Amino acid sequence: MTTEAAEAKNRKQTYYARLVRQLALECNTAPEAFTVPGVTLTVSAKPEGVRMYSRETPFFHMATTGNSAVVTADEKLHPFLREWIASAAEPHRLLEFPTLQKLDGALRPFGYRVAGTFHMCLPDGTFPITALPEGFGLKWFRSEAEIAASFYPNTSFPNALAMGEGNPLRPDVIALAATDGETVAALAGASADAEDFWQIGIDVLPAYRGTGLGAAVVSRLAKEIAEMGKLPFYGTAVANLHSQRLARRCGFYPAWIDVDASRIEPEG
Repeated sequence: MTTEAAEAKNRKQTYYARLVRQLALECNTAPEAFTVPGVTLTVSAKPEGVRMYSRETPFFHMATTGNSAVVTADEKLHPFLREWIASAAEPHRLLEFPTLQKLDGALRPFGYRVAGTFHMCLPDGTFPITALPEGFGLKWFRSEAEIAASFYPNTSFPNALAMGEGNPLRPDVIALAATDGETVAALAGASADAEDFWQIGIDVLPAYRGTGLGAAVVSRLAKEIAEMGKLPFYGTAVANLHSQRLARRCGFYPAWIDVDASRIEPEG
């Protein structure tokens, strides 16, 4: 193994250890719950340092790294969850559609529903930089103030930045644009979902898709965030194959899956 490969492997292992500590904090458990095969059930909590997608304590949340999963939930849901967990032969089978349907049915009497499965990626430590297509430029936005002045109210880049005037729970903290003259053709942005866990999102305007701009800005942004001492991560839907391929091209790999519940909004 070359020195460069060894360093990348060490970075990957370090990033994964940081992830496990973060997930353990959010799931009110010990990090070992994500390294030993099986499913752990805990009572949900919201300590300082968790990723801030809501101010509420989760009614239900599950995180799985493959062979290990932790389900954290309000105690009122625990009688159902014990049977639900026992019904799955392996942790990953909890994410199969019929099993999630049963979970959704149990949540609804409490006013919640399954919000979805969120497929999350970590950097593998290599940080490959994708070439910027000829004729395009790069422009950095290195603070919340710069991002706000240039893009808020945001209507054009819903994946790269928070819509409207931003989200104070998970502020947009850094962004990189690929420009075609004065036009922002592609934008990769990162939100501080937790102090040291920054999630990358990407938008490419329709006229510029398929040119390689997305990978060019995401790869550079990920490397920059890591050099700042933060841990970049990338989320994508299971059906968004294009986004998954882009993540792999930029040195990310599938690391864990989150499953969340959300309140059922009244109709009308």
